Amino acid sequence: MTVECCYTSEPLPFRWKNAEVSQIDQRWLGGIIRNAAPFSDWWTRTRAVQLAYVAEHGADAKVYAGLLDEAAIAETLHQELLIYCQLHNQFRDMAECQAKYPGFCREVDEEFVIKTLNSWKQKQFTQAISRNFEVYGDRQNPHVYLVVSTASVSLQVERRLPSTRRFRPLFNIDELAKIIQQSNVNTLTLRTHGYATPAKGFYDGFAEEADALEGTHTISAQHLYIGYHWPSEQPFLNLGLLKDLVSNVGILLKFVSSLFVISLVPSLVLAFLYDLVLPLQLRWYWTFPVIVFLLWLLAFGLLRAVVYQRDRYRAIHYGAPDLAEFFWRLDRVLKRLQAPAAPMEDSVDLPESVRTKVNLVGHSMGGLVVVNTLRVLSDRFGKDDRTTEQEKQMGECLDLGKLILASPDIPLELIQEGRNNYVRSAIRRCEQIYLMSSDRDIVLRYLSILSNWFTEPSIEMSGLRLGNVYIRRGNKPKEMLWIRNALLSRKAVEATSAYDLFESFNYLDCSRMVGVNAIALGLNPFTALLIDLGNILPYLLGKIDVHGGYFRTYTPTFKFLQFLMQNHNPSEAEILQALEQCDPREQILFLPQQPMS
Repeated sequence: MTVECCYTSEPLPFRWKNAEVSQIDQRWLGGIIRNAAPFSDWWTRTRAVQLAYVAEHGADAKVYAGLLDEAAIAETLHQELLIYCQLHNQFRDMAECQAKYPGFCREVDEEFVIKTLNSWKQKQFTQAISRNFEVYGDRQNPHVYLVVSTASVSLQVERRLPSTRRFRPLFNIDELAKIIQQSNVNTLTLRTHGYATPAKGFYDGFAEEADALEGTHTISAQHLYIGYHWPSEQPFLNLGLLKDLVSNVGILLKFVSSLFVISLVPSLVLAFLYDLVLPLQLRWYWTFPVIVFLLWLLAFGLLRAVVYQRDRYRAIHYGAPDLAEFFWRLDRVLKRLQAPAAPMEDSVDLPESVRTKVNLVGHSMGGLVVVNTLRVLSDRFGKDDRTTEQEKQMGECLDLGKLILASPDIPLELIQEGRNNYVRSAIRRCEQIYLMSSDRDIVLRYLSILSNWFTEPSIEMSGLRLGNVYIRRGNKPKEMLWIRNALLSRKAVEATSAYDLFESFNYLDCSRMVGVNAIALGLNPFTALLIDLGNILPYLLGKIDVHGGYFRTYTPTFKFLQFLMQNHNPSEAEILQALEQCDPREQILFLPQQPMS
């Protein structure tokens, strides 16, 4: 079907009405180009608009070409792809480009350009490019992909894109869906990161994991490994923190003045109490407000520099919705490819053989991301109105497999009853749930309570996290689960706990595992402080990672992760056998999922 132009009254090349409109459009379009993956869908549409405009009002003639027709714009885009590939020593001719950039070469033609320019002239360009994620393919491992949220860590900081030498941007989600369909992919395993994981650190670490999985043949043409990066940032030494302050001096002054006024009350109380003991001369009273103000300013400044609450906000409001959109759009395209005759609004009951299973792996705050993602998808695809056969469905073409939480930064209240449990619907859909935790995770145990003290509904929620659950030997399963506070511990599951949630987990206590612990002492009130102090130096030196060592490629948990990826719904006996092979030194304690009573 031929697409008609809506801009016949203003034929190519386009011109701006005045210099002000030109500057606004140039800034907007230039910002998209800098923050989008080269030759992705939204980058290409933006570049097509630039090529349609005449270089005037200070516009760069190398960017704004003022081409005379849509076919010329499409041809120029293809030539730019070839030049880009040649400059980066990727491919020499257009035939190789077409093989490696199939989505771009297939979709970018004269009709594509007309649709793009129509949306621009009809003030619908934002909707045309609105994707909250990008997809990349690993050039070295054909079964590995990256999904990246398009949100930046700050309005003042541009995104850090994956290296184009290692990762090739896919044109859009349609390209990934076609790969899944053509390769008969039956399983996707998506792994996301936690707090304080900047983009480059995740890209490098994920590439290392992918190389290890490819070497052991854990992933294949039928099993894809996908990394998901949501906008997390580096604490303290962070350009975004500085730019936020410099760009918002007025707000900063309002905060400082408000903090000073509030500090007058406690400082006057302190001065009065001190005066009762040792009378002060009038000239010393002014020091109390200044001291209290500086102490509060330091405390609030440190909380912001740690970026914990910033990351938590982005995890919930950017990371989870963007990941949910990825699965929703992927499911939508797969449905169109597998049942092209069915209307998009109709439900299609596809056989299990053509459905794709999704395993989710979340570390730390990434556990919060995947749980909230499942919550969003459950709200969309139904909660309690699903039949038994539909319970594990997270769409028309996707089924939920395993949920693997490693040191999750989620309140222990997850398994408490008497609450509006925000993951109950997610747990009901999972094939199996695995919790990897440690009583020696000092990052989660201390930083979480400091950062969540003012935000969590209860003190218990701020101080007791799922990632600090550990296993004690006991006669009954519910008596084996404990959680460490500081020096003392308490039972994780009290008499009033909801046993159905507790019994849904497979617990892996990794407290003494290599990679997350360097102290061989057993935990009790007398050794607790020694364990924490002894792990600090190896942690700072990078010898261990008390919070994230589960994914180091030499650890038993990483080997066990490969077993979980390769086996569908393994039994307790199979899990125990796998742990014996992955963990011959018996560093991991295991408490299996309990049968439904």
